Amino acid sequence: MATTLLQFWRQQLAIYAAEQTAAQKDLADAQTALAKAKETLDGAPAKKIDGDLEEVAKTGSQIAAKRAELAVADPPDAEMLLDQIVALIIKQRGQQGTVIDDQDDVAAFQAAVEAAAGTLARAKARAARVAATVEAVKSDDTARGMLKTTIGNAPLTTLKAVATAFSASATLTNAKKRIDKNFPAQIVAIANKRRDARVSQLATLQADLDHAADALGTQQANDSGLAGKATQTRIAFERAQDALAAYVATAATRFAQAETVMVALEAIELAAPGTVPDLLTAAEQARVADLAVKGAAAEPTAEDLDKDLNDLFAARSALAAQVLTSIATDVDALGADAQIATKRAAIDTAKTKFKSDLGTFAAANKGDLDLWEAAIPDGAWNVLVQYLGGVAALTDLKGIDPVSLATAMDTAENDYANALGLAQAADRRADYLGDAIGLRRNLLTSARSTTAARLPSAIRGDSY
Repeated sequence: MATTLLQFWRQQLAIYAAEQTAAQKDLADAQTALAKAKETLDGAPAKKIDGDLEEVAKTGSQIAAKRAELAVADPPDAEMLLDQIVALIIKQRGQQGTVIDDQDDVAAFQAAVEAAAGTLARAKARAARVAATVEAVKSDDTARGMLKTTIGNAPLTTLKAVATAFSASATLTNAKKRIDKNFPAQIVAIANKRRDARVSQLATLQADLDHAADALGTQQANDSGLAGKATQTRIAFERAQDALAAYVATAATRFAQAETVMVALEAIELAAPGTVPDLLTAAEQARVADLAVKGAAAEPTAEDLDKDLNDLFAARSALAAQVLTSIATDVDALGADAQIATKRAAIDTAKTKFKSDLGTFAAANKGDLDLWEAAIPDGAWNVLVQYLGGVAALTDLKGIDPVSLATAMDTAENDYANALGLAQAADRRADYLGDAIGLRRNLLTSARSTTAARLPSAIRGDSY
């Protein structure tokens, strides 16, 4: 079953809450053990319990007293006192071994306390950050839910079918007839070419942006392991969400605009002659017809200019793609990259060709096309723009299944959540390994500091 980001972060919050609880218990246990070790070592006066250090001191006093007796004892008594002193020395050394063992215990438990305190502090901080993240993603989760709800309601739930049916309706046929009666085929062809060039430029720029984002995701995945993979899947998820959001935000409006212009054109087409104003007056239609021969002759050259323009856009896009490739190949050699230089030169070549062909066109028959186009008023041009946009919108809308957009978003969100889960687990592993390193470093430091005292005690067998 797919996991949403909200579900994922709630799961993470539960993990860090459990980690915090465990760390609190570990800290309490370590503190209790440390207190007991100190009590054993130092004693607890309030409970009248002597500690191991006090036992060593007491035995030391007994040895001192016996040595004082030995200093004034007669030989028969001296032998007995020496035996007692030896027994006390053995006892004291055992007690000293116990003290050193106790000191090691105290150091170990102190290190455990510090490690547990560090783990607890980190767990609390992580839990707080994740709790804040949960709150932050709630609104996004709600927004995604609303997107999916919206495509399940009118008009979007049936828009694909409605657009498909409308595209094949008599209204579209009648609208095209009215356009054809007002605009010569060559004018429509030129308008389509020019519109396609500009729309294609937008699509190319969007693709360039997407490629750059993809390159970042790929590089992060290659350079930054699981965290980088999460970045890569986040980019894909955001793009899928944007696609659904754009459809929800614009689809119904685009259809309504297309429907409006087609219905208006059909109304003119079906009305009795002279009852509804046409796009062009009779005089304007006559003038367009008079200029048709010379204007139409200029149409092929005008279309070639759009090809030049598209070639320029393509050259710019090729440079953008090369920059991404060169960054991945050798980011420190961009300034000397021969491929980038070649792609920049190609842009200059495309610009030069466009400028040259435009100059040739201007010197030849651009004026004839200008006169032909000027015979059509701005209002009619605007209608043509709306008509061409409406046809394009219907073509898009009848090919889009909003449910598939929602499914793609859900899949991408699940992929992102899974990648985040792996990255978060990796972070936790690193944290705990860091704790283990810190604990072991503290134990090593403590052991080094007591080696001078520990070695003589160990060598003479104080502990065993």
